[in-house]
Amino acid sequence: MLEPYLTLKTPKGEDLFTGEVAKKASAALAGLCTWAAAMSDYHKASKIVKPKLRLLQIRTAELQEAEEKLAAAEAELNEVNRLKAELKAKFDAQIAAKDALMEKAMKTKRKMD
Repeated sequence: MLEPYLTLKTPKGEDLFTGEVAKKASAALAGLCTWAAAMSDYHKASKIVKPKLRLLQIRTAELQEAEEKLAAAEAELNEVNRLKAELKAKFDAQIAAKDALMEKAMKTKRKMD
């Protein structure tokens, strides 16, 4: 509703709704004009910023959810890697035992021959 007054111009093209022009009538009016213009600017800026803030909140929530999923996946990966290491160690031990038995069998065969 203030927009027509905020954009009001003199015949020379100068802004009419400014603190300097209002100060000629009253110092309080100059402060009121400055405050009204600032509130109008704030309102215009908030129309731009509010949707972006809402989007930021949504994206932050999505990021937090994704980070939780990532942490769960990393925990599962660590568990799988631990199991893999255990199985590899067991496999290596079994291969070593097999090789030892094969060596023993070869020695026994050579003795038999």
